[in-house]
Amino acid sequence: MQPENLNLKRMNITKNQVDDLNIVLSLDIDNADYSEPVKKVLREYRQKANMPGFRPGKVPEGLIRKMYGKAVLVDEINKMVSESIANYIETEKLNILGDPLPVTDGEELDWEIGNSFHFDVEMGLTPVVDVKLSKKDKLTRYKITIDKELLAKNTGYYASQYGHFEETDAVADFSEKLTGNITQVNEDKTLIENGLAAEDTSILLSLIKDEKFKKPFEKAKINDEIIFNLSETFPNDWEIASILKKKNKEVGDITTSLFKFTVLKINKFHDAELNQELFDNVFGKDAVTSLEEFEGKIESEMSENFENATLSKFGLDAKEYLISKITPPLPEQFLRKWLWNINKEKMDESDFDKQLPAFFKEMQWSVISGAIIKDNDIKVEESEVVDYAKVLTMNQFAQYGISNFPEDELTSYAMNYLKDEKNVRQVISSLLDKKVTQVILDAVNVAIKEVTPDEYNKLTAPDKEEA
Repeated sequence: MQPENLNLKRMNITKNQVDDLNIVLSLDIDNADYSEPVKKVLREYRQKANMPGFRPGKVPEGLIRKMYGKAVLVDEINKMVSESIANYIETEKLNILGDPLPVTDGEELDWEIGNSFHFDVEMGLTPVVDVKLSKKDKLTRYKITIDKELLAKNTGYYASQYGHFEETDAVADFSEKLTGNITQVNEDKTLIENGLAAEDTSILLSLIKDEKFKKPFEKAKINDEIIFNLSETFPNDWEIASILKKKNKEVGDITTSLFKFTVLKINKFHDAELNQELFDNVFGKDAVTSLEEFEGKIESEMSENFENATLSKFGLDAKEYLISKITPPLPEQFLRKWLWNINKEKMDESDFDKQLPAFFKEMQWSVISGAIIKDNDIKVEESEVVDYAKVLTMNQFAQYGISNFPEDELTSYAMNYLKDEKNVRQVISSLLDKKVTQVILDAVNVAIKEVTPDEYNKLTAPDKEEA
């Protein structure tokens, strides 16, 4: 193909079409292109310069140019090149993959004011694909069944979330919380001088998962002294640090250390009763007024959550199906170079090459989903972004057992979350994914298959590992 010329801001840009998916832009810059902006910056340097032997603003131009001329020239030309390429891409409506890459790094150029400069910049182009969806395309949508056992388990979860402790005199079933003093001791149970210790600390027995480490605590009573290995009984660093009232880094190596815990108080955990107080705590004042309505509300929430989960699974399956069906071509050599340029400081080349196939697959999906978005004029409204941020906020608070949150405070938290531009981009990306999935769902032939939660978890396990 013949090169195309475009004079942009007096700068000569030539497009060389290497092939359908690769182009090289050649930029020629002469003194007339950069002279004025360089002089302007050097004048500003001169006005601000404060050098011995010269009054402020009276440093000779030649000295300023000698000291700062090359750095200013490099900076201004780099800005001109970046702006010119961006303008060219916008003017020519180029749909590129990745970012433009300079063919050379510019070190071999003679960076002197008055010289002319030549730059070659390579770019990968997005392939044009035709995503035809019809009822001839067959995909499966899963439906998770909710049985009485699962409903009872989730009802019990809420009862547990709003449960409470009551004082008792002995450990019965390891739902108890022990409060007391802990000290580090020798093998003969004598106190270690300057050893780790904490007063009025708590141990949640439910956190002890290994049966063999429960034995020292069985039927423990007030004033009992329990000798045990803390790091074996509670293998998580945060649990140990909490018991010792220390930061993780302050604990040190206690893998072989014994500790003595003196029990001062025992509290047994009791689930909340399934009554109006619990209903109000979970769903708000008088939102439900009977156990039947409470369970119905929980079942409705579960159904909605399962619906979202299976829609996400459908989206992943549709993605695999369409990538396999369409297989968009990519400028792989360019993309490899671009991605390596970003990641070469973070990983070695062997690991990088292992991850390339997954990256190329994501790029292929980006091409396909981009075509679906364009063909269906999919957009994301500002109100949708705010609503989605509210959902994320509610889900976050739900992890801490807070399910009934005032609307004005919820909006405030959501808006604060959206102050970060990165979060905004992530929300928009998630919403676009959902809308693309819905378009596919409406267009193809969908078979509904009912599965139990366990069956569904097995189906999605590979997806979790891949993610």
